[in-house]
Amino acid sequence: MGKYLRYITANTDTEEQSFPVTKAFNTHIEELNLDVLLQKADNLRMNECSKLESFELLCDHKEKFRDEIEFIWRLARAYGDMYELSTNAQEKKHYANVGKTLGERAITRAPTNGHCHLWYAVLCGYVSEFEGLQNKINYGHRFKEHLDKAIQFLPEEPFLYYLKGRYCYTVSKLSWIEKKMAATLFGKIPSSTVEEALQNFLKVEELHPGFSKSNYLFLAKCYIDLEQTDNAVKFCNLAVLLPCVTKEDTDAQREVKKITSSLKR
Repeated sequence: MGKYLRYITANTDTEEQSFPVTKAFNTHIEELNLDVLLQKADNLRMNECSKLESFELLCDHKEKFRDEIEFIWRLARAYGDMYELSTNAQEKKHYANVGKTLGERAITRAPTNGHCHLWYAVLCGYVSEFEGLQNKINYGHRFKEHLDKAIQFLPEEPFLYYLKGRYCYTVSKLSWIEKKMAATLFGKIPSSTVEEALQNFLKVEELHPGFSKSNYLFLAKCYIDLEQTDNAVKFCNLAVLLPCVTKEDTDAQREVKKITSSLKR
């Protein structure tokens, strides 16, 4: 049984679709007003080791603030955090589905809130990991649609350009059969280029220098594809200088080292 499974309730993914019910974790709940609660949850989330505590805090106050948009999108985000923290496939699928349901509620209630679109897009991406090719493409289309809306409402948020860069990079590598299926579903072939991906990753660096190891990794990958080895080496070197805080950082570090070794040959 996975480390986080004790936080999954008896509810199935189809129950309480409008707002999944999770039991309160702490029997003695400190009464907080909304602003204080949100600030506390955001502060806890800044440390990787406190993301679970942030998730629990929000779940403990769900009944009180279930209709507050600023609460709903944060709870959706917290389910995304739990997806990232878990290593068990059953748990990950649960967290992704519950989070996506919350995200749907958030964008319906607040269609001009960029954070709602951002986390709905992210959770669609997580849910797609458990789907077949057709649904993966479907969720990819939804991901891009809501990512673009989030950028419209939050044009200075670097994380959005990192996600768009990842999307463009992935689309630029799609196989013929994947493009054909997407064209059948949506009437047009999704298209993007490594150059477009690169511009988004550079935008991240412009808005927030040293944003993440992963952004530097993908800058390096883009420059390798574009046969600009000097720039690829430069961003690999910058990536190594950043500390490893998250699992994503550790994975990125490993890949950067492989790339660096291959470039030295």
